[in-house]
Amino acid sequence: MTPHVLVIGGGHNGLVAANYLALTGHRVTLIEQRERLGGVVGRFDYLPGYSSSITNSPGSFEGIVMQELQLQDFGLRFHRPETTLLHPMDDGLFIGWREPRLLEAQMERMAAGESARHRALVSRLDRLGEDLGLSLWERPQDQGSVLERMAPGPRAEFRRTMIDGSLHDLLDESLRSPQVKSLMMMLALNGQLLSPRAPGSAFGLMLRPISRASGDADVLGIRDAPLRGSVGLPVGSMSAIVDALETAARVRGVAIRTGAGVAQLEFDDAERVTAAVLETGEAIEQIDAVVSTVEASRLHRMIPDSAIPGSAWPAAPDGSAFKIALALDGLPSVAGAPDGIPEETLLSTQFRIGPNPEYITEAVEDGIAGRPSGKPIIWGLIPSLTSPGLAPEGRHLMSLNVWHAPHRLGEAYWQRHGAAFADRCIAQLETAFPGLSDRITDRRWLGPHELEREFGLTASNITHGDMTPQSMLNGRPDAGLSDQLERAGIVLGGAESWPGGYVTGIPGRRAALTIARTKEAIR
Repeated sequence: MTPHVLVIGGGHNGLVAANYLALTGHRVTLIEQRERLGGVVGRFDYLPGYSSSITNSPGSFEGIVMQELQLQDFGLRFHRPETTLLHPMDDGLFIGWREPRLLEAQMERMAAGESARHRALVSRLDRLGEDLGLSLWERPQDQGSVLERMAPGPRAEFRRTMIDGSLHDLLDESLRSPQVKSLMMMLALNGQLLSPRAPGSAFGLMLRPISRASGDADVLGIRDAPLRGSVGLPVGSMSAIVDALETAARVRGVAIRTGAGVAQLEFDDAERVTAAVLETGEAIEQIDAVVSTVEASRLHRMIPDSAIPGSAWPAAPDGSAFKIALALDGLPSVAGAPDGIPEETLLSTQFRIGPNPEYITEAVEDGIAGRPSGKPIIWGLIPSLTSPGLAPEGRHLMSLNVWHAPHRLGEAYWQRHGAAFADRCIAQLETAFPGLSDRITDRRWLGPHELEREFGLTASNITHGDMTPQSMLNGRPDAGLSDQLERAGIVLGGAESWPGGYVTGIPGRRAALTIARTKEAIR
């Protein structure tokens, strides 16, 4: 009899898992509480005529997932702007050209020799990634065993820089210019509530080295997966990834049910999952395994205490995400734009607001202290420039992801003060993009509680918990809990599981292949 797997959660990881399970011969049912699939990666209607995803960039999405699931055969297309990043600095504009020589020239203007120092830092991180010996497709069991496998020299360096040291420490010893330090800080701290002065705060810089050093676990026989890194911007916004995944899943026979969450999982006398009761009261029976992509505290509520006794469930995460969408009747200017470069070219890529290390540090530490950031960190994009259908003809949508708007302040606080916080964000953008305020015809903001309620983001934490060394190297959320769940037939495949959040598709693929490969995961 064909094994039946239930996938809980129809975000990108749930859809990735469902596709792999279907390809490996399983009968799959996917359940999504919202009426629309995709979560923060799916299409969201901000204002009449203006829609996009909450997320903006696919730079972390694994090429092997796109290729193995043949997503381009299901309509996924990419636009490759000439630039990959705009980062306004205190003394000018950093442009992430795809041409390496242009990047090096900008770094050299910031400080003589800075380009070589940056290359040396990246190479150093890549070597540490190789020395760790981790795989994206196999979660580690515990930090101690990870460190024991390392040679003494690399182990000492890793412990000094990534466990005991801080992001500030690493960047101060490696770089000279505040501008390049700012570039690296924004990569390491995206959405995290972890001070760059705190031990372990540099670990965010290890995610790409671990990815590059990891084997591809090429179970479907593909040997030439595309290089990792940004392949451009999906035509139709990030939701085009979800659209392709959904179409592929339906073609492959996945049964998809929206508008009905799971209320409780049921277990047999051997403490194996056998059924799910939906919030509607309906039951899905004869289940052989479950992939859960919801945040762990939400899964915990679905499981009777007697089914997973003595388990070490993590505490619900804290978070601080805030979303703003701006309807524009035209494009703003770009402060510091070089002569001869059309501003539309510059505005076609993502931008980051975090002009110096002090600004970034203060914003994060405000959020940790429970204060809305006085000068917020912002990641933004005008997706309608590369996907015109996202806004009415002749108009544009600016999509802003803002951090350090603490959820813990409460919904009443954000109902009263959310508009003022949005004003503060727009004021910060005005410095980088003169004339922006005059172009705004409408706007919508979603505070941390609205993001939580709409998308199931516990405490508006986009990664289901901060991605610290303690969390990551101990199996995320905890290898012991994951092992215990897998013995019961439940495999974690969301942002709370290894190797963490962001739009990679890796947790979903890893969870599906765990079920496909491990006899203990299914009967």
